[in-house]
Amino acid sequence: MTSLDRSVGGAAAPTVTSTWSRAWIVWSVCASLPVVGYYTVPALGGGPTAQALLYMLVSMSTVGALALGIRGHRPETRSTWWLLAAGQVAYSSGDAVYYITSQNDATYPVAANVLYLSQYLFVAAALVKLTRRRSPQRNTAALVDTAILAVGAAVLWWVFLVYPTITDPSIGMLDRVAATAYPVMDLCVLTVAIRLMLSGGVRQPAYQLLLAFLGLNLLGDTSYGLLTLAGSFADGGWTDATWLIGYVALGAAGLHPSMRHLSDPVEARSGATPYRVVLLGVATAMAPAVLVVQTLRGAAQSDLVVVGASAVLFLLVLLRMAGLIAAQRRLAITDALTGLYTRRFLSEQLRTESDRAARYGGSFALLLLDVDHFKRVNDTYGHPAGDQVLVEVARRLRSTCRASDVVARFGGEEFAVLAPATDLENLAVLAERLRARMNETPILVDGRTPVAVTVSIGGIAAVPPHALTADELVNTADAALYTAKRGGRDRVVIADPAQRAEPTAAEDTPRDETQELDRHIQEWATVVGEAARQRPDAVPVPASVVSGICAAWAVMRVPGPTLGFSVEEARAELRRCRGVQFPSHLVDQFLALEAAGVIGTVRASAVAVVPAAVSA
Repeated sequence: MTSLDRSVGGAAAPTVTSTWSRAWIVWSVCASLPVVGYYTVPALGGGPTAQALLYMLVSMSTVGALALGIRGHRPETRSTWWLLAAGQVAYSSGDAVYYITSQNDATYPVAANVLYLSQYLFVAAALVKLTRRRSPQRNTAALVDTAILAVGAAVLWWVFLVYPTITDPSIGMLDRVAATAYPVMDLCVLTVAIRLMLSGGVRQPAYQLLLAFLGLNLLGDTSYGLLTLAGSFADGGWTDATWLIGYVALGAAGLHPSMRHLSDPVEARSGATPYRVVLLGVATAMAPAVLVVQTLRGAAQSDLVVVGASAVLFLLVLLRMAGLIAAQRRLAITDALTGLYTRRFLSEQLRTESDRAARYGGSFALLLLDVDHFKRVNDTYGHPAGDQVLVEVARRLRSTCRASDVVARFGGEEFAVLAPATDLENLAVLAERLRARMNETPILVDGRTPVAVTVSIGGIAAVPPHALTADELVNTADAALYTAKRGGRDRVVIADPAQRAEPTAAEDTPRDETQELDRHIQEWATVVGEAARQRPDAVPVPASVVSGICAAWAVMRVPGPTLGFSVEEARAELRRCRGVQFPSHLVDQFLALEAAGVIGTVRASAVAVVPAAVSA
């Protein structure tokens, strides 16, 4: 009843057929018929036995629906659904025991209670497994929110269900224990269900149907408890409808195709949404509100419990607020791409270290690192590849530095390392170790292309008696960094602590090489763009795409330690990007012009050669 599609790796993945995709609808319609019959049988002359049989038919057939869903849809985590099926088996067995023994015994059968209560254990275990699959990462905020909501609900359960039951002298001991166990088990299932809902992620139809089952079951149990305390509960009432419809929803959840993806991991969320804040506010105010209601009613027997719950809620709210503040702090001081500290945090720590050194005479050091020829990587492989390079550089920095060092993204492709308790000699060793770490192995971009990456490093150590302010330290390290870049890159320059460096002027930056490269790219883009427009099959192409091809060629053909492709290697690389990164006809046009000699050796008359090159 399922068809199998072969994936790329040769593994078989089940694909749901149209028959199985409609099974949940068929089940919902068919299961609704005995539900309707449950309430119409008495009007047609049927007795309690006919009603009981119809009730058990819906309850027991839900087990079959879950088994068929597991067999047909083959979810990755079948144990979750088998636990739900086991819980339904226990409940259906309890129904059977109850209706059989109640014919000859007026007391509530203990065996039926045991079976009924075991359903909650199976359901809770299923929800725990489902929550761990959907949210495997630790989420403290969701746990605190769950505790707040659970405590708020527990106050209601205690005041209106548990306490009246345990203090009612007309209820026997066994019945009192059972009547108390049901709301306690409901509260346990509710707590796990709240944690599942707070995990976020896609709410598939199967997810919503499962929640409907839980909600209807909870509503039925609560109504049963309240009506029993009031002495107005009767079989065949509206509370039975909540349980029956809940069973239909559970069977539909097991048969819906989306049940296969119910346990897919979801992305963790902070949970600081307006809806959740309102919900938490209501739960927090629950205990004080109940205390006010009890005082107005003159029922103060549960005051101590409610006051204790209020104190627990207060502490949980404080813990939640502390978590939110810590999360906002992490976001403010952490770079989103690399996970390193931000420049603002580095500046704060730099001032702290500077003040500490001035007060106690200690030493510390600052390194500034710049990824060499990073623009070439972006121009050749694209910005996503550039991001991969930055992430890997950040990872190597973290793994090489000490735990006490502050590693930050200084801006763009620049990084910084603040090393406390470090003198000039140790600073030089650390800087050289970082430079060598970057050269160890190339960085893979787009999953398969190795790119050799080097860094230029400038550093300064603040050691007594040379007191440097934070700004002077940054300026001196920045000047040392540019000295390393002007000296050929892939090297370390450590400044003299006795020097005071001013901020590096823009005109001092080594830009001759970059300006020459940009001039070549502009000239080639003009040639290629004009030739592409003269083609019979010309199609409009953005100028940025033309410039991208020319920039890729220029970067590959410039000699250097990172790239420096030969002509044949550069041609092969462009052909690899044909139809993937660049339009096919544009790559063909570029390679034709390159073969004709127009690209590669730039002349002042390059533009004038275009017609001859095109005809060639």
